[in-house]
Amino acid sequence: MAVSIFFIAVLSYALGLLDTCGLICRYVFREEVRELRRVDYAVLYRRHKWPGLGYALAADVLRAIITVLIGGMLLKGAGFPSIGKLLAMFFALLGQAVPLTDRMISKQELVFPAALLLFVDWRLFLICVVLGLVILALTGNRALMAAVAAVAMPVFTAIFGGWWLKIALAAACALAILHCYWRELSLSGLTDKLPKPRGAKAPKEAKPEEEKDKEG
Repeated sequence: MAVSIFFIAVLSYALGLLDTCGLICRYVFREEVRELRRVDYAVLYRRHKWPGLGYALAADVLRAIITVLIGGMLLKGAGFPSIGKLLAMFFALLGQAVPLTDRMISKQELVFPAALLLFVDWRLFLICVVLGLVILALTGNRALMAAVAAVAMPVFTAIFGGWWLKIALAAACALAILHCYWRELSLSGLTDKLPKPRGAKAPKEAKPEEEKDKEG
């Protein structure tokens, strides 16, 4: 079983690292994208319109299917296919959130995590998508949408009576997604009221213009 978990971790993490949009630009459309810092769905649409989006969507869905199949099949013999799927989902999201390199890595798109959740548990997928879309409609904030959907995953796993290990893995997946969008949440001011890490210095307040004039 330990060997199966090891292969799930390595293979799923590698699949999570893949930058499907960048790979499609390079190998499907024969376009050099090294000069671009980020190649995501928006960039792909601007450059190649709907064909580019279609290729990227198909690639991310296929990547999610392969990831879930790896987890389910490798732990099926031990009698824990559902745990294997969640484990594979976590390591794939970890590859997206904490990449080893800065090139050819996933660019924090929501399509891949959503597709993973769909093939792991369609009930959770529907709930998280609906909640996320409601938040997006109310706030227009993509990062907040992702955060709410991520937090809903372990909560509703527990509500559905999931095993404690499933709840723990769902929470780990949520943390990986939150890690991806933490910077966007910070820039939008949504994390200002959250506890800051130890040793973090508070930003200095800007001096009023009148005091600056007196000092001058």
